[in-house]
Amino acid sequence: MARDSFCHSCGAPFPDTSRYPRRCTQCRTEVWANPMPVTIALVPIEDDGRTGLLVVRRAIQPQLGKLGLVGGFLEEHESWTEGAARETREEAGVVLDASTIEPLWFASSTPRPNRVLLFGAAKPIAVASLPPFLPSHESSERGLVFGPGKLLDVFAFGLHVEAAQRWFSQRGITGEHDYRVR
Repeated sequence: MARDSFCHSCGAPFPDTSRYPRRCTQCRTEVWANPMPVTIALVPIEDDGRTGLLVVRRAIQPQLGKLGLVGGFLEEHESWTEGAARETREEAGVVLDASTIEPLWFASSTPRPNRVLLFGAAKPIAVASLPPFLPSHESSERGLVFGPGKLLDVFAFGLHVEAAQRWFSQRGITGEHDYRVR
């Protein structure tokens, strides 16, 4: 059964569920498929003279077992920076000040372009200040990547690769990803 097959107001079936907006033939209520914002944090971690990006190993589908930047769907009551800070705490155990997260890049996903990804960069954190990592239902491991090379081989999502490559490029950082558990 297609999403929004029935009117949310009166319960009547929509005659055409192939596209949006949908107008109920009974009560004339309209239903729209609004964008679903996803907030993603690029968290720089300073480790032994190098700066890498915080990543987690996914413990859920899609792309179970692959690496990804920390992030997820924005909740109704939060700004995109608050969502990025919440996701970083939930997935990686790292606390960020949402007010210090700066916009990096925004993109739409494919094949669902209504997934709007909001990438933000946090302030650098020293590796020594990271709390111990506790695996969760979403993240089985926390680590760092130190360069843009071959990220597509280990990352779950192409747009995460592109965001990380943008971040590394802006800082003149080159080379292999050199993943390290942290």
